[in-house]
Amino acid sequence: MSSITTDQTLNFTKDLKILYAEDDLELQAQTKEFFEVLFNSVTVVNDGEKALEQYRNEEFDIVISDIIMPIMNGVELSKKIREINPEQCIIIVSAYNDPNHLLEFINLNIRQFIQKPIDIDNMLETLYYTSKMIVNENMVQEYRISLERSNKELTQKNEELKSLVRILDSKLLQNVKNPDINSEDINEDSSSISSEHLTELKELETDISGAAVLISLSRHLNIKNIQVLGNLFLSYANILEKYDAYSSLHQKVKELGDTLNTAPQTFIERIKDLSILLESFIYVLRMWKGKVAQKEFKNAYELHASMINDIATIISIIDGSQKDIETQMEFF
Repeated sequence: MSSITTDQTLNFTKDLKILYAEDDLELQAQTKEFFEVLFNSVTVVNDGEKALEQYRNEEFDIVISDIIMPIMNGVELSKKIREINPEQCIIIVSAYNDPNHLLEFINLNIRQFIQKPIDIDNMLETLYYTSKMIVNENMVQEYRISLERSNKELTQKNEELKSLVRILDSKLLQNVKNPDINSEDINEDSSSISSEHLTELKELETDISGAAVLISLSRHLNIKNIQVLGNLFLSYANILEKYDAYSSLHQKVKELGDTLNTAPQTFIERIKDLSILLESFIYVLRMWKGKVAQKEFKNAYELHASMINDIATIISIIDGSQKDIETQMEFF
């Protein structure tokens, strides 16, 4: 007597689909009832030809077939199925011990058999080990697919990070000066930002960076995700508005926030294309705030032109006036 129980077998069969070919209608009805307890889906046919037709129209985890059937027997059915899918799991049910048939099945790489008259314990054991093998193989295959997908995403992200590093390195070398600012005329008193506002800016930078990363990684974006980022930039602009020395930067950051909040729905498809440029801008924004906090106002003002240029590029892509981000980034 087999030690395999129905519950143990169900652990592996409950999500599987089977195709069952049997011409003995009485046996077919009894066995079908038992199969329906174990399997997620059970398709029953009366002969091999109908089984093959069904197999061509639908995928099955297991094919269970009698040998002796009208029109097309189990041997021919197995051969036809092997031509379609060499890896298909096939279980043969038979009352005969014909060595010729046995040799044919061995040549077809069929190793699972259920003897007639059917013994429930024997059938449970066969279904248990067969289904366990299928489930384990499916898990391995899913793991491989997941691993390949992860490796592809990591490779893509690595390329993005390399591009970002090149951009940031380029920005550090540019040392761009704002032509509208004469460093000799910089008023340190008007350029200082209160410690309270610096703390708020730092917190907003963290939130902005987090929101940008989530947008770049998210598989299912909606317009609200983009508006969250827009509102964060508006909050940043509201603090800059309190300081006349940063009016030009305030206006541009506010324009960015407003643009994100009114971005067309179609822009969602292209938002990830902006991730590198957006991360670059956020990086420079952090660097600018750091120099202001350290009262390195000359160096802070030298970053204005770079930031304003980045914002203009981002806005042009969002509103559709510039669709080719590569063209915009060529000067890096």
